[in-house]
Amino acid sequence: MNEVLEQLQLAALYHASTTQENAETVFSICDVADFEPGYQQDTASAITTLMARGQVEQMAVADEVSKANPSMYKWFLLNVKEEYYSTPTYCANAVRQEANRRRMQETLTRGLAELDTKRPVDEIMANVLEALSVNEAHLSSGLSTVDFDTIIDTPDDVRPWIVPDMLRTNERMILTGPEGGGKSVLVAQMCLGAAMGVNTLHPELTHHDPMRVLMLDVENDRLQVRNNMRKVYPYLREQRHIDPSITWVDIKDIDLSNPVEQQQVVKLAKETQPDLMYMGSLYRLAPEGDKVDTAFTSVSRTVDRIRAETGSSVLLEAHAGHGLQNDRNGMRPYGSSMWMRWPEFGFGMVKHRASGNILLKNWRGHRSDDRLWPTGLRRGSVLPWQGIMADEWEALYGDTD
Repeated sequence: MNEVLEQLQLAALYHASTTQENAETVFSICDVADFEPGYQQDTASAITTLMARGQVEQMAVADEVSKANPSMYKWFLLNVKEEYYSTPTYCANAVRQEANRRRMQETLTRGLAELDTKRPVDEIMANVLEALSVNEAHLSSGLSTVDFDTIIDTPDDVRPWIVPDMLRTNERMILTGPEGGGKSVLVAQMCLGAAMGVNTLHPELTHHDPMRVLMLDVENDRLQVRNNMRKVYPYLREQRHIDPSITWVDIKDIDLSNPVEQQQVVKLAKETQPDLMYMGSLYRLAPEGDKVDTAFTSVSRTVDRIRAETGSSVLLEAHAGHGLQNDRNGMRPYGSSMWMRWPEFGFGMVKHRASGNILLKNWRGHRSDDRLWPTGLRRGSVLPWQGIMADEWEALYGDTD
């Protein structure tokens, strides 16, 4: 590290050690990791510890440093001194800028070194892009803010409907149920209906603008997909004499924990710009690994990147968790409990004991109260599934158990 940069880091530490206000100024701009590893980074860590308690002042910082390491205490007294120049803001920005430069240089150097190996170029590019996205997050928060008046005056939700009165643009839904319970057929009905502009879950099968649909089906083979679509298409074709804008990703094995394959899926979504994207079944999209949240992290990160870059709504299909702990209705997805908190909508297909029809059980409380999802489903005469709205369900059965 050159002498000028060292002085700027020591100056930033000096300013941050003087008062709570200066500490908050410095560490609102730069991070502990932006400082040189060793005594400088350890001192920064000591200051942020005190800052969290609202106790920053010079004697307290010196005491915290001495507790950590007597040698570092001597270094602190000799080097973190008032003689270093400029303001807290200037010094912190200089530290941050140099740290960003270093991270960028390390990323590009690694990428260039990998080009001299036999690794595939797409894998190298995916690794570099992933590292650059982390670098970019260091440049600025990227987070916008709004004031009170803006929040109060925010208009009602006017995002386009993907499924009218049920699912809007850029939302997430997970459908669960037991094996062989009809999930795949329901998914086919919903997706082809969206592509042909028919709300197949509404009892009156209302029409809307056709949507672009992309399906990443890694559960069913091509014949199974065809058979499911044939159960739905003839009636929809009679209703809407249009060619559906629906496509399938021609792949049966995917691992979204692999940065290359994750990047491929995100890139395909950006190329096709779907209004609705289906992904499933959940357990085949990424391995769970040793940590319970591994698959959730990989899949949710991919889905949220797709939503951020395309505005697409995403429908996922999952197997139910067989009554896992903290499961409200025995229908939340198998695996991480994080699935219960993440989507806007989560429904489980539960066989109603009295009627044999399907109750759409909410295992994730709705994030919006302006929706008219059906309460249940029955086998239909023209489509595989026909929606049963709340008033009819209550009149017929009077309960949702």
